[in-house]
Amino acid sequence: MHREMGGMHMHDRHGHMHHRMEKDWMMNKEYMEKFMGYLSDEDKKKLTAAKIAMKIAMYEKKKELLEEKKKIMAMKYDMKAEKMEKKIEMLKMMRDMIEDKD
Repeated sequence: MHREMGGMHMHDRHGHMHHRMEKDWMMNKEYMEKFMGYLSDEDKKKLTAAKIAMKIAMYEKKKELLEEKKKIMAMKYDMKAEKMEKKIEMLKMMRDMIEDKD
């Protein structure tokens, strides 16, 4: 049955969208297009501005998350570098102790 409907993920059309989800998405899109037809030009502008504002907020949030991730990764690498520095110091100390015995 999945093969008749284009497979489970329908890769050739919408990526990972399942058939039922695709159908719901298409119905919502059609509904929004019909709904937009009833709006005045001023309301359409307001709706478009609101959509853009939502996208701006979404990208700002993603940017904040990325900055936080960047800080965490920097801290992680700083800790690794510090550990390596301690290992180097310890190995040098061991080397010096061995050389002093000779």
